[in-house]
Amino acid sequence: MEDRLSRRLWLSVALAVLCWNSVEAQTNANDLVAMQALQQQWGSEIGWTGSDPCADAWSGVVCSNNRVTTLSLIYMGLTGTIPSAIGDLSALNYLDLSFNKGLRGQIPNELGSLTGLGTLGLQKCSLSGPIPTTLGNLVNLTFLALNNNKLSGTIPSALGALKNLAWFDVAYNNLQGPLPVSTTSPDKLGIDTWPNIQHYHLNDNGFTGPIPSEIGSAFKVLHVLMENNQFNGTIPDTLGNMQSLQILSLYSNNLTGPIPASLSSIVQNGTYAGLHQIRVNDNQLTGTIPALDALDQLEYVDFSNNNFDPQPFPSWLNASKSSLESILMDSSNLVGQLPADLLSYPALQGLYLQNNQINGSLNVPVDLGPELRYVYLQNNKILSIIQADNNAVLPEIQLSGNPTCTGGGLATASPTVCNTTSNPPATKWTSSLVINNCTSSCENGGRITNPNTCTCSFPLVVTLEIRQPTFTNINNDTLWGVLATQTDNELQRLGALSNVAFVTSQLWVHDAFYNGTERVNVRLFFFPLVGDTLDPISETFIKLSFTQQKISFTSPFKPDIVQDISSTLATNKAASKLSKGAVIGIAVGGALGVLLIALLAFLVVKHKRRAEDERKKNPFAAWEKAEDGQAPQLKGARWFSFDDIKRMTNNFSDDNVLGAGGYGKVYKGVEAGTGATVAVKRAQEGSKQGAQEFKNEIELLSRVHHNNLVGLVGFCFEKSEQMLVYEYMPNGTLTDWLRGHMSDPPLEWDRRLLIALGAARGLGYLHDNADPKIIHRDVKSCNILLDKDLNAKVADFGLSMLVPDANGSLKPTIKGTMGYLDPEYYMTSVLSTKSDVYSFGVVLLELLTGRPPVSHGGHIVKEVRNRYDRGGMDGVKELIDPSLEGTREDELETFLQIALVCVEDTSLERPSMHEVVKQLEVLVGPKAHLMPGHNTTMETRMTSRRAPAPMMPSLVSDDFEPASGQFMQGSSGSHSFKYSGGFAPLPVQPK
Repeated sequence: MEDRLSRRLWLSVALAVLCWNSVEAQTNANDLVAMQALQQQWGSEIGWTGSDPCADAWSGVVCSNNRVTTLSLIYMGLTGTIPSAIGDLSALNYLDLSFNKGLRGQIPNELGSLTGLGTLGLQKCSLSGPIPTTLGNLVNLTFLALNNNKLSGTIPSALGALKNLAWFDVAYNNLQGPLPVSTTSPDKLGIDTWPNIQHYHLNDNGFTGPIPSEIGSAFKVLHVLMENNQFNGTIPDTLGNMQSLQILSLYSNNLTGPIPASLSSIVQNGTYAGLHQIRVNDNQLTGTIPALDALDQLEYVDFSNNNFDPQPFPSWLNASKSSLESILMDSSNLVGQLPADLLSYPALQGLYLQNNQINGSLNVPVDLGPELRYVYLQNNKILSIIQADNNAVLPEIQLSGNPTCTGGGLATASPTVCNTTSNPPATKWTSSLVINNCTSSCENGGRITNPNTCTCSFPLVVTLEIRQPTFTNINNDTLWGVLATQTDNELQRLGALSNVAFVTSQLWVHDAFYNGTERVNVRLFFFPLVGDTLDPISETFIKLSFTQQKISFTSPFKPDIVQDISSTLATNKAASKLSKGAVIGIAVGGALGVLLIALLAFLVVKHKRRAEDERKKNPFAAWEKAEDGQAPQLKGARWFSFDDIKRMTNNFSDDNVLGAGGYGKVYKGVEAGTGATVAVKRAQEGSKQGAQEFKNEIELLSRVHHNNLVGLVGFCFEKSEQMLVYEYMPNGTLTDWLRGHMSDPPLEWDRRLLIALGAARGLGYLHDNADPKIIHRDVKSCNILLDKDLNAKVADFGLSMLVPDANGSLKPTIKGTMGYLDPEYYMTSVLSTKSDVYSFGVVLLELLTGRPPVSHGGHIVKEVRNRYDRGGMDGVKELIDPSLEGTREDELETFLQIALVCVEDTSLERPSMHEVVKQLEVLVGPKAHLMPGHNTTMETRMTSRRAPAPMMPSLVSDDFEPASGQFMQGSSGSHSFKYSGGFAPLPVQPK
């Protein structure tokens, strides 16, 4: 809850930032020097002009009595470091530099001099290094947000001096060590000496040691988020003293011992809401779950994946049946029958009880819960289903691995409940909350149709992360309608207090999706009332409302954290250059100010449109001229502006990163208008080519079209950026499937053969049919991507080289990935198409063994070859992927022989990719109808098989081996488009 004082403080800050400072005044001399130092660092990005921040109304700067009191520079494109001179702004009481991803370096110690600060926001920058001890001097601080950076080290105990602190967020960093507490710290301070603390957000770091029992004295705490760390020891009994606690999240740690029964004392009492969520899954907890039947407000419980003793399903959950939305007890050693009324709980959406010993019958009552969507009971001992109403619309029920699905039970269940589907997919929901009856579509260039008004504009996009969602059914329009209503009501309330207009038609809850964890991201689009972009008043109001947690969401949307803010097309840098008359007009709410804003927005956007139109006509006008004076000859590839890419990737959000490497990062993106998903490869400094070279690469890639190559959609060459836009491959990389990151069940043998053949055909096309011919130069399993039907496509031409002459060899700088690197190329620097063949042979060995190329210092080629030479297939049996048990040995051996001849030491002994394709085609035989173009799935099993392929030529024994310990295992677990760079040559041991 907001107290009256903090509300007044925030409103004064909001009004000051929104209305700016129109007083003609000279800035205090000390502040002036400090602000000019900041101007030198950031002025060009923000658009600070003039020599006096107060008199010249610098954007984001608020002055009072000639002193700088506020710096609100949220999402302003700041780069570089935070100048130490900021510590000289002694009158500063509000500082927020959040969402400036180019802001790097350490948090300066000088911030500790700003003893008047009440708010310090440094969220989602790229700050590194330790948290300065000097921040303990900020005794007036109530809000401290350092989350989503790269901070390291420990939390200084000196921060315990922040007696007024209510919000402490250091989530998503690299912090380590034990948590400081007063009983062990030399200064008798720690995170337990904050009498007003309401939020401990410590999740997703590397904290170790026990959870301190001392924090139980924090009676005002609402949220304890400590998941995804390395805490050990027991859960303290003292947590039961936190009478205000609503969310307890301790999952994915190393906690042991029992769940404390003292949690049952955190009940609804007066203004306290009671405990709503208990998340202790993925630990090493023991004993049995205590009876917590006093907790009648629970919405979400997860006890999964612990080491509990055998125990019945906790019937005490019935006390919370009116509020419980999700029950998760996977692998919790449950025995006995389920309560007969469990599926009738009125709020229940998901029941996940896989991998237990539950027996008896599953009762599907007449009064089935209206919200119930998922019932997952795989791998139990359920004998039958008793359904009271045979005409009822059932939720998704999964019983595979139970006797009722194997025929061993009292009744055999229907196939619909006995399939092998595991957990529900992380679905993406995209739908207007208002029926979109708009008949006209927006123009090109990234404008979005506002479904409420059918007008086109560039909205401000606020991405919220719901860190602890209680719901399971994300595809629920009602759910997001509630979120829209809450957001709308809160913004109208805050707007009325701040004299800022906000109307319902400006808001659209655009989409929601699981972000790869148990958290949900939601994107809110805020449209302007008039013109193409939000005016600076509204934009700043919305930013402040979200970043300072002034919007009070209720369950199931709390805790909500701003994950990202995307600027509208006309940023504050251009839009904030208003005349004094306009500022006065806005301050008094006159119509003249609104008209001036609309006129300014119109002129800015008109100019930008004209510039974009010119670039689209000739996107290469700013490039260095090619030798022939011609623009690249593109075949299907399109030009994207930098702003297009920003919008597609949610401003290059970290949540959109698919992978990274020596070249740069690859982001998932969604094209505006079409909704098509793409992958955007963005070069980093040091990897960028000259304009001519980049032009040549685009020309080349635009001409390469094959079913087994990832296609180029387009490119961007603007604002010193070099980006390539590829088709998106939803099933990730071959590495993901072979290492178990995505594969449940694992890839079966037939599918592995088809993947091998598909990848071979793609490489064969590059070697023989591309014009000019191409050597890939970095063939590896994480550069073989799988489409929605698990068909293979070769990706990453970032290291590719053209074949220049008839003999097909050249001497480039050695690049590639250790474990896949051709030893001949490594030792001689002579690259040929046979170098790709060697790397592909390593991939074939991965398909056969499921193992990475290098593990525990050993190389897969040498290990497999030595064992095969000594004992034939019997010698390599223990290396073959156990999931391939039952596969015909002659097929495995033929496949192994193809792989081994590909990894011969010299290129002369290796086949061409064309020859490899032919051998694999013979081996695949009747399975070829599963290739692209045929409507089949991975589960299709073949009953007829062709005889094995002819034996390949005899093989030599050993492969090269780098010096001990030199191999780096870099590809395991990678995501789509994980790129490698060059590496310094390492000594190679002779055979």
